[in-house]
Amino acid sequence: MSRYLGPLWKKSRALHFSLLRNKKEFSRGKKRITSPGIHGGGKKRRLSSYGLQLQEKQKVMYGYGWRDKQLKSRYIKAKSKSGDAGINFLMISELRLDNILVLSGLANTVRFARQLVSYGHFLVDRKKNNIPSYEMEPGQVISLKKEKMKENKIIKSSLEQNVKTPSFLDFNKEKLTITYLRPPLPEELNKNINASLIVEWYNRKV
Repeated sequence: MSRYLGPLWKKSRALHFSLLRNKKEFSRGKKRITSPGIHGGGKKRRLSSYGLQLQEKQKVMYGYGWRDKQLKSRYIKAKSKSGDAGINFLMISELRLDNILVLSGLANTVRFARQLVSYGHFLVDRKKNNIPSYEMEPGQVISLKKEKMKENKIIKSSLEQNVKTPSFLDFNKEKLTITYLRPPLPEELNKNINASLIVEWYNRKV
């Protein structure tokens, strides 16, 4: 299955989860989140356990930009590590190169971050890296390949949002460098994703 490139707003409303991370999908004057459709999806159906597991898996797949096969292989990797498989799984997603750019505030969405990385605009430890799903290691430093990218309008607009950088990253706003300091703690991962349901989903499949 290829990566989803369709409208994220519709997916966000279907999942009741902001895939853009900024909840702009739900800010069009509506006080409550509605499902897609002319009447907000009609009567809300109660999801089965299978449906709930699938929903959590889709939050990770669409929210971090994974392909389905990539996601499965990352779960197998997470399961092979010591500790909680669900936490390991979320951590692998959180430490993607493109996601680190979003967490720092250098990019406002994962899609834009993925585009920047794919076009070769960033270095990891002074080496060109154009793999958005590259998993960062503690101590590694992300920097811009060319100084002129500091004047990129979208990057400058993203920085103006003054995103609070998580404590496991050190973001130098003058040099626009990001240092990955340490693995995130479980409480620093996305609280709106139920990792245990994802484990249950893959236990059916793997």
